[in-house]
Amino acid sequence: MTPKILLAFAGLPASGKSAVASRVHQALDSVLLDKDRVREFFFQQHVDYTDVQNDLCIDLMYQVAEYLMSKSQPPLVIIDGRSYSKREQIDALKSSALRARCRLCIVECICSAETAKIRLAQDQGIHPARDRDYAMYMRSKATADPILEPRLTLDTDKWSADECCQQTLNYLAKL
Repeated sequence: MTPKILLAFAGLPASGKSAVASRVHQALDSVLLDKDRVREFFFQQHVDYTDVQNDLCIDLMYQVAEYLMSKSQPPLVIIDGRSYSKREQIDALKSSALRARCRLCIVECICSAETAKIRLAQDQGIHPARDRDYAMYMRSKATADPILEPRLTLDTDKWSADECCQQTLNYLAKL
């Protein structure tokens, strides 16, 4: 029997989470739950980017993931769009995996501040999260708690999104 896995992509804004998550989703039988798309779908022109709205979207995603895991189809649910830069965010993720009775895997994407600045400038007006900018990145970085849980760390300065995807696939294959 294939193990059920909740795969969460963590990292600061513009670290490459979505680029890698979408490639992993394309490579495997999975469901990709993207917070930016979920928020856009549910709130449409009423998106306000508040913590309350973000948390509501993530809670909905966890409920969907738990439901899918209870049906054992697909065996992999991917969570994308949250930095997991606060201890309580990791705790909520772990609680969701426990409720879903599945294995939790965390992939942390990292990059330099300079790379993030370039990516954020390139994404301006294109990315669904309209509040993403370098000031937000710097605030997030300054207040981020370290992720203490076991994880795969991908340096997206060193490796392309395709290479990071392959490393993630290799990591999952060893489970």
